[in-house]
Amino acid sequence: MENIIEIKASSREIAIARAIKILEVTADQVVQVTELEKPKSFFGFFAKDGLYKIEVSREVETEKIEISGLEKPTEAVKKTETNIEAKQEKQEIKKELKENREKEIIRLSQELLNKMGLDLKVEILRLEGKNCIINLFGEDNGIIIGKKGKTLNSYEYLLNTLIKDVRIDVDVEGFKEKRNVTLRDLARKMSEKAMKTSKPIKLNPMPPRERKIIHEVVNKYSELDTYSEGKDPKRYIVIRRKK
Repeated sequence: MENIIEIKASSREIAIARAIKILEVTADQVVQVTELEKPKSFFGFFAKDGLYKIEVSREVETEKIEISGLEKPTEAVKKTETNIEAKQEKQEIKKELKENREKEIIRLSQELLNKMGLDLKVEILRLEGKNCIINLFGEDNGIIIGKKGKTLNSYEYLLNTLIKDVRIDVDVEGFKEKRNVTLRDLARKMSEKAMKTSKPIKLNPMPPRERKIIHEVVNKYSELDTYSEGKDPKRYIVIRRKK
């Protein structure tokens, strides 16, 4: 019995790996790979996955010897060994897919930095599911951060438009943790101002991650309310007294 599946991927190897994982087969069971659409990119950016047709064979010859409706011990051992091998193979495929994804994220992140003419390197701190944290380091740390982190926010926003299936959070040698402290202080000061003046307070545009921090602090004030206006990357928070 054969199965056919169409996979979108940036390369033939990644398409095969995904098909193996989805169909739960081994590499030996892949009988044919046809490239329906070639991967495309514009100067290394705005990449478009190619389309591949993967054909696999599920014909597995097994011979069972039964005694009183039960398998012989040797068959049970073979079955257990097969299950262990299948589990190990799945783990290896999962690891390979993660490594390939990390390489792709680093490649795109580095290419974008190179286009900006910045002397910086990229490392992945964590990649779990669809969330990834990367760290930038090098001589141009101050340039990529910019005033109050604006350049870093712009870089992060652009990078997330290039990498659609993973949410990228970019840090520069611990800058964001320091920025978080500053944001919490700002949220408290603006909350006190809104309480005293009873007038709406508009903050500067911030990325979603920073707006979340402001919301969390202001929401601790029972008399105040927060909401966001505008569209990213110019979306901003308004703090006001509850009506």
